[in-house]
Amino acid sequence: MDEARLWRYRMGRFPPVLEYPAMPSRPNVLFLMTDHTNAAALAAGSPCLTPNLDRLAAEGRRFAHCYTTNAICSPARASLMTGTYPSTHGMWDCTHTQRAEWVNVASHLDHWAPRFVAAGYRTGYFGKWHVEQTKRLADFGWQESHQQGTRKLDRLPEGRVTVPTPGYKDYPLAAVGDDSAGHPAHPAFEGGIDFLRRATASGEPFCCFVSTTEPHDPYIPPKSFLDLYDLDRIPLSPTLKDELHGKPEVLRRMQAVWRGMDAADWRRMTASYWAVISYLDYEVGRILAVLREAGVYDNTIIVFTSDHGDMLGAHGLVAKGVGTAYEEVYNIPLILRVPGLTSGTEDAATRTSLVDVGPTLLDLAGLDPLPKAQGRSLRPVLENRQNPAEWLDAYAEFFGQRFVYTQRLVWHDQWKYVFSPGGIDELYNLADDPTETTNRIDDPAHRPVLEDMCRRMWRRMRDIGDESLSNSQYATLRTAPLGPESIAD
Repeated sequence: MDEARLWRYRMGRFPPVLEYPAMPSRPNVLFLMTDHTNAAALAAGSPCLTPNLDRLAAEGRRFAHCYTTNAICSPARASLMTGTYPSTHGMWDCTHTQRAEWVNVASHLDHWAPRFVAAGYRTGYFGKWHVEQTKRLADFGWQESHQQGTRKLDRLPEGRVTVPTPGYKDYPLAAVGDDSAGHPAHPAFEGGIDFLRRATASGEPFCCFVSTTEPHDPYIPPKSFLDLYDLDRIPLSPTLKDELHGKPEVLRRMQAVWRGMDAADWRRMTASYWAVISYLDYEVGRILAVLREAGVYDNTIIVFTSDHGDMLGAHGLVAKGVGTAYEEVYNIPLILRVPGLTSGTEDAATRTSLVDVGPTLLDLAGLDPLPKAQGRSLRPVLENRQNPAEWLDAYAEFFGQRFVYTQRLVWHDQWKYVFSPGGIDELYNLADDPTETTNRIDDPAHRPVLEDMCRRMWRRMRDIGDESLSNSQYATLRTAPLGPESIAD
């Protein structure tokens, strides 16, 4: 990487933010989505270097408390597209892990992309799909598509973090990509850039979706981006050595996988993860430049988010999935830049979810809503006319990821409750305990809070039709601290 670009990455200096004109009646849409990106990596002041996304946040609204609906990609992405929770849309595991009749996005549910097609928009989807199993994107409103969601780099011999486990293949957790000949353009962004150039030249309104597999493990950044980070100064998670007292036993079994890693391994893994995000940020800069060059930047709604996060050493764990009901996995980035409505807001009050994003885009574009959506439009929040008390809650579901390990998660204001009928329930005050180290589930002083959170859980299950649990009256299924009959109202 040349010195000028390196300086910009380290200093994060950009031209001043401009005032926006009023939001157009038919705004374009550019949707950028990564995999495995937790909110902390993109939060203000994060050590992860993302100058282009920082600028986007400075022009838009960054939500500190956006939550995925599920800890793995396919259920989360199906929720994004349908505005419904996994218990409704039916994609409870990854598309490639189960038989078609076991996981499916229900055919009776509408996706939001066809609404844009019907309104005369040109639509294109480029990169990782993983929403459903047919991979026929045209059936879901995407007129153009390709599904190459990752870039290929030869791995250098140095800097690898490999984790051995008896009886399993060694697991490559991190490595360094060789970009000595110049780091390759990302195929998903290349597809999006080509689409945008053609769409803007035609003058048609467009809805373009760019989706990457990165920074999914193994974390393999181009070397020039890893070189932006001083490995000796990479901070480790404050809960890296957590002994997991009062937490589900499955976490201790998973933690054992990573126990052989030393501090240098953890730092290199973290730096590699951040460096992949920095590379993606560079690609974000490239595609946003296309909008500016075409003169449509201020006529385009821009969304950046992820399907879920990554533990990244928190509680001695890596990646996501079974039992990892922690903020590192469920709290995801959401940046919305809406011309005329957003201007550099760091929103730490609103709790929102992936199910809200589709309804928001349809509302902003003046298109018909999804009739069965369980999310709601964020437009009142963007226009600062919301009732704050109505935006204090979030909800998520988990269905086991090949292991039958059901969980339901409820957030209300500073409290978080995790219902784990096959393990240990968890209750945290995120204001006092943001790293979720002290499980208050058995503290009698917090029993009223626990019961309130249980009622909130049962109400949400009732409202979205999650009957598998909300109708669990059988004797051996009575494992919640308070049952569903507590919401007779």
